[in-house]
Amino acid sequence: MKFIDTESSISIDSEFPCGSCGAVRKLENMFYEVSYQPEIIPAWFQDLLDKLFEGAGVPKEYMSHVRVGNSSTEIAHVKLRFLLSPTGANYMHPPWWKWRQDVGWSCVPPQDTALKEHSYVDISLQIQPGEILRIASAPYEDPAVIIEKCQQLAESSRIWNYREIGTTVQGRPIPLLESEPRELKLLIDASMQSAEPVSCGILHVAHSLTIPTARNFKLLDRVQFNLLPITNPDGAFLGRSVTNSRGEVPKFGINRLVDDQNAESETEALWNHMIDLRPDVAIEVHAHFTRADFTRSIGMHDKRAIRDSLHHKASVLERHLLENYVSKPLKNRMVLVDPEIPELAVYGDKHISDRAGAIRTWIQALPDSIDTLSADVREMVDVVANALIEWQNKHSS
Repeated sequence: MKFIDTESSISIDSEFPCGSCGAVRKLENMFYEVSYQPEIIPAWFQDLLDKLFEGAGVPKEYMSHVRVGNSSTEIAHVKLRFLLSPTGANYMHPPWWKWRQDVGWSCVPPQDTALKEHSYVDISLQIQPGEILRIASAPYEDPAVIIEKCQQLAESSRIWNYREIGTTVQGRPIPLLESEPRELKLLIDASMQSAEPVSCGILHVAHSLTIPTARNFKLLDRVQFNLLPITNPDGAFLGRSVTNSRGEVPKFGINRLVDDQNAESETEALWNHMIDLRPDVAIEVHAHFTRADFTRSIGMHDKRAIRDSLHHKASVLERHLLENYVSKPLKNRMVLVDPEIPELAVYGDKHISDRAGAIRTWIQALPDSIDTLSADVREMVDVVANALIEWQNKHSS
């Protein structure tokens, strides 16, 4: 999508990696309305939502990312009105909207944002002559850049090995950083919902483990870390929220894959890696760029719904998570997912437990900056890794 206002020399487009918007129209001078990019989910998935959730949709169409250029010779004071999708509106609150120049991402100042709940977000900008800014609902990054960062880290550090667990329909690799093999194995994977970019947090974990400290030596000596900083690169590149390049929903594909139905390439790559690795714990990382009072959520398998051989490990893990995140006066939310319940079984977690032998956990990070997102992910990884070490110490004694 590309829009040019010849009267004011302002251009708005999404024709770049991770660009995402629908139609653009001029409301008045220097004031433009930007619609969301429509996202169609498969019929089978809509049928599932109708059956289990009374038609309520998963959050979608909550990825917005445009370039705004000023080709005039004067400073431009521009306002953009981003229309919100009914299913994605709760994930698009200020102040999480970002702007980017060559210096990187940062938050739009609160005084330059305005929200009409469930309808639109207004962003006010000052653009210098000849300047181009990027405005987005989260700090999106080109999958190729993420891969390059992974490769550079593996080349510069003896800690990490780089490889790819598969490719997408459009040929984009799904990158993996792995440390030396150990008996304990921890998988940290980015959500396949590409409107929730978490590569910065996962790569922060990778960088932090290269620092020569006693803490890191202990962790790396006991635990193999497997990091997947992006798992739906086609969806991210195409500016989609939950679907891939074929319009499939890879996050919800494990049940179909196990039932020998058509599998999304991203789902199959992640599933095969889990089966090969057999991680003790898998942490799925989300980032909810949402209202300030939204509660940070930590989740894991309800141990009553997973096989008996995992119960002791799950009990140690659950205790660590509760003590770290839910002890009074903390107000984080702890969710125990029971895959025996039909509406919760859509994630395929029981198959992950039964066939890969892994305890599935997740974190809904609540970032107000890239730095806090990074800290959030590292904290979760540290808690889970130390829980596994404690379990192994007790299990082997």
